[in-house]
This record gives sequence, C-alpha cells and structure tokens, in this order.
Amino acid sequence: MRLLSMNPEGWLIEPKGKWLLLFHKDPVSLQKLPQYYIDKWDVSPIYTPLTFINRRKVGLEPAIETWTELLGNGWKKIEHQFGEVA
Repeated sequence: MRLLSMNPEGWLIEPKGKWLLLFHKDPVSLQKLPQYYIDKWDVSPIYTPLTFINRRKVGLEPAIETWTELLGNGWKKIEHQFGEVA
C-alpha cells in the first residue's frame, strides 16, 4: 500500500525520551520528487532539542516508511513544534 498523500513532517520523540527526530521537507526539492530531511537531536531534561547530532536526506517513500515504523515502535509525535529547522 502506498501512502504518498501522507506528509511526514514534525517532531517525534523516542519512547525513553533520549532522542528527537525532526522530519521536514527540503524546500528546494522538486514537487514531483520531494526530498525530506530527518534531523536527529539529543534531548534536554525538559524534553526540548538540545544538541544537533546528524541529518539524513531521503525521498518521500523512505521518509513515510521511517515515520510509520517509528510510530509503530512507540515513538510519539510532539504536538508542540520547536522553532526553526537546523
């Protein structure tokens, strides 16, 4: 099943609260071939992004697959979204 209408954007926090991932679309990628960044952050004691760790760039389908898999493994979407992307 293809979920290409899904938009994997925003912050996810891992179940133990150690890592945050930010999914965001590359603003210069082509609309018919969108690319997404997945940024990994260390988490502060108050569950906000503390230290940028790394960034991956992937296509839409791998972004959706990763987003869906993480949610299935207990990661939660953060309702409060933090500032600008790195």
